Amino acid sequence: MKKVLVSIAVLLMFSAACAQSEKKVESKWKEGEHYEIVSEKASAEPKVTEFFSHYCGHCFQFERFIDTVKTAVKVPFEKSHVSYIPQDDSLVAMSMVKAFVIMQELDIEKDVSPQMFAAIHMTNESMDSEEAIKSIFLANEITSEQYDELYTSQGVNEKAKAMSELWLERGVTSVPTLVVSDKYKVNMGSVTSLDELIELTIALTKMKE
Repeated sequence: MKKVLVSIAVLLMFSAACAQSEKKVESKWKEGEHYEIVSEKASAEPKVTEFFSHYCGHCFQFERFIDTVKTAVKVPFEKSHVSYIPQDDSLVAMSMVKAFVIMQELDIEKDVSPQMFAAIHMTNESMDSEEAIKSIFLANEITSEQYDELYTSQGVNEKAKAMSELWLERGVTSVPTLVVSDKYKVNMGSVTSLDELIELTIALTKMKE
C-alpha cells in the first residue's frame, strides 16, 4: 500500500511539473508584444496566412524561407496580396492583386509568382502598368485573350476585391506579415530568427478560443 501511495505521489509531482512547464511555454509569447488579436473569432481549423506584395523587397527576401515555414507549421498555408503598394497608384496596386488571383485561378502561382518577384527585384523591370503586369503571363504561354477574359471576369474581380479588403480587416500595416487562424497577427519585429518565428507561429496555431 505504501508503494502505491509513493507511486501516486510521484505521478502527481510529475503532473504538476508538466503543468508548470506548459504554462511557462505558453507565457513566453505575450499578446501585445509578440502577437495581436485582430479578430474576435478564429477560423474553424488552424491555418497561416502570409500577407505580402510582389512590390515588397522584404517579401521577396522572405520567399526563400516560405517552404521551411510551411513544412514546420504543419497547417494549411495561404497567401494574400495586399493592395496598398504602390501607394501612389491604386490602379496598378489593384492590377497586381488581380494578377495574383489569376495565377491562382490558372494554378500557375508556383511558377509565375517567382518570375514576378524576379522581374521587379532582380532585373528591375517596370511593373507599373496593367500591360507590364500582363506581359509576365504572356511569357508563360497564357494568351492575351485568356488573360483579358479572366481579368475582367466577375469571379476574379470578386476574389480580388475580397483580398484587397482582407489586409485592412486583419490590421496589417506592413508586409510580410503572418496571421494565424484569422485571429492572431504575428508581430514580425518581435522575433530575432526564423526559428523563433516558426516557434511563435506554431504556438499560435495551438491557441484555444
